[in-house]
Amino acid sequence: MLPFPRAHLYVGAFLLATFAAFWPSYFSVLGEASFAHHLHGMTATLWILLLMAQNWTIHHRHRGAHKWFGLSSLALIPVFTVGGLLTTRDTVARDSPFTEMFGFRLAVADLVATVIVCLFFALALRHRRNVHLHARYMLATVTPLLGPSLARLFNNYTPGFAIRSIEELPKFAIGATVSVLFAIALLAILIYRDHRNDQPTLPFTLALIGTLAMYSGFYVWGDWPVWIATMEAYGTVPSWIIWVTGLAIGTAAGAWGWQAGKRPNRRTAAGPAAPLTDATA
Repeated sequence: MLPFPRAHLYVGAFLLATFAAFWPSYFSVLGEASFAHHLHGMTATLWILLLMAQNWTIHHRHRGAHKWFGLSSLALIPVFTVGGLLTTRDTVARDSPFTEMFGFRLAVADLVATVIVCLFFALALRHRRNVHLHARYMLATVTPLLGPSLARLFNNYTPGFAIRSIEELPKFAIGATVSVLFAIALLAILIYRDHRNDQPTLPFTLALIGTLAMYSGFYVWGDWPVWIATMEAYGTVPSWIIWVTGLAIGTAAGAWGWQAGKRPNRRTAAGPAAPLTDATA
């Protein structure tokens, strides 16, 4: 039996929540947003839609469509990576009260999130012949988005957390903390559920470790002078360098995962190579 038959519904609900979370700061002011934010928003949305499509197609036995969406992910992940890196660069380069108060600390979460999405994607490809590992690693790619989306939901709509003026900016830390705790609790439940059902626990365990790593800078070391100096330097990096770096990281993740997940070549006892079809992915 395939795992997570209703995952596309849960991921779809999360997508709607994300639209609501980023409506005031992005979707309602599209004309004022930077190219980096457009690229990040578009590729993140497409990635979530791709996860939904892959889950729906495989559970409705549309294997051809599922494979096509899988192949398209190889093209999407490098551009998604560029969007994440560019958005982080623009955030730390912006001169604003929010950047001064939280921007450098949040840059840790943004950069770690970009990298671990590539890691989980590569591992999902590596284990694409094991449906339980593959499905969990693919779902793990969305877990770095939980914190940012939930924090904005709290800070935009929840009484006591809502930010309506610059003076209320410190409330962002409260919203972020609640969202991180929620993400940690959700991942802990998923790990316990898999352990209880004798299913692989490593994917969501790595997602939990990744979440802790993302926010280690926000709570511990993101305001250290050496990190601030590093991010100030990062804010001056030319866009073309970030494009080359992001495309290289995303392409390498896809290439490694695809190659590592291929069936090993089979050879007969007599020595000649087996038919090429046995070695295809």
